[in-house]
Formats: sequence, structure tokens, C-alpha cells
Amino acid sequence: MRFNKRCAAKTAVCLLLAVSIAIPFGAVDAHAEVFYLQTGRRFDSDFYANYYPDLKAKYGYNAHKLLDHYINYGIFERRIPSAYYINNMDALGIGDITPKELLYQRKSLRKNCSEAEFYNAYDEAYPIVVAARAAAPNNMYGQMAYVANVLYNRINYNPGVPYKTSGAHYNDPCSVFGNVDKYPDGTRIPYGGDCAGSTRAMGLCLNMLQILLTRINGSSSGAV
Repeated sequence: MRFNKRCAAKTAVCLLLAVSIAIPFGAVDAHAEVFYLQTGRRFDSDFYANYYPDLKAKYGYNAHKLLDHYINYGIFERRIPSAYYINNMDALGIGDITPKELLYQRKSLRKNCSEAEFYNAYDEAYPIVVAARAAAPNNMYGQMAYVANVLYNRINYNPGVPYKTSGAHYNDPCSVFGNVDKYPDGTRIPYGGDCAGSTRAMGLCLNMLQILLTRINGSSSGAV
């Protein structure tokens, strides 16, 4: 078997480049796509790709393209970089309730609401979000389940949210949270709406919890 000096030199250069790339991110195990970033955050490119189908479709499992996306965009979009953070949200800084002015998907969630109407919906959602955090502290899935259960009950019971596919606010958060008129307990009387309105009500709560809502499919009526 012949020893190829040129091949050996290329191999050495490639190894050197690989080490120089990995060291700044502090690779923590043999799985090359898992990094500790300089911020101390854990990043797992396989998780990132699988958790976000839009990124998987664009980058596949290319670890460095996915990492580049997270550093330049994902952090600001509050995307989850590894499974660790699903049950350790405080370590990522995903513990605070997002102010109404800084909701990431605010434009889509607001839909046909005026600023005042959208803020009313936010205020109506606020105690639900606070209760979700208290019921499932630092647990993203637990908080999502809590919000979904509350909205399910609100839509279906006492006295429920009427279903409609037209009229004021049928496809925005006010369809569920209401606006001006109130029940005796102080909660606003909902306008009622379709699946898009319910989705945006849920999306509003999730955005307040700093959980990104990803649109998988939507009809012409316009889900989030």
C-alpha cells in the first residue's frame, strides 16, 4: 500500500480546519453537531432540523448551516436550539412573558384588530398565560397543554364561543377573547369565529410564552 504524501497533507489540513472550527463552539461529545455556544447555550442541529420542518427542508441536516441560522436568526425568533430547553426554559431565557409590543408574530396574530383591540385581547390572555406558567413552571409542553385546555373550555363551555366564518373579528384573537362588552365576572364577551380565530388566540398565548407558532397548513381563510 503506497503512502501518498499529498493525500496525507490534505488530510492533515482538513483535520486542522475541523478542529479550529469546533473549538470555538466547544463540542461536548462525539456527536459533531452538538455544540456549546459561546453564550453557554446548547445547540443540536439534528434536533433543530427535526423540530423545524421549514429549516430541514432548506438545509437538511447540514450542521453548520443550521448553526449559522440559529446564531443569526433563530435566537431572535426565539427558536428552541436543543431538546434540553424544552424542560429547562429558564436556561434559555424563555421564562418571561413577552410584552405586547414585542410579540414576534404580532403582525399575523393581529390580523383585523386595531391596536387597541389587539391589546384588549392581550390583556384578556394575560392571566391565562400567568396561570400556565404557574401550573407548569419551566415546562414548554406543560404550558402549551394548559393554555390549550383553557381555550378549549372557553370555546366550548360557559357559554362558549359561537362559530362563524364572517363578520367582525371572526379570524383574529378577539373572536375568542372578546373586546368591549363583558360578562359579570369581567371577562369580555367573545365575538365568535372560525378555526383561524381560535388558532390566533392560541398563537397569541404561545407568543406571550415565547413559544413560536409554526404554520404547517392553512385554508384561504388564513390560519396563522
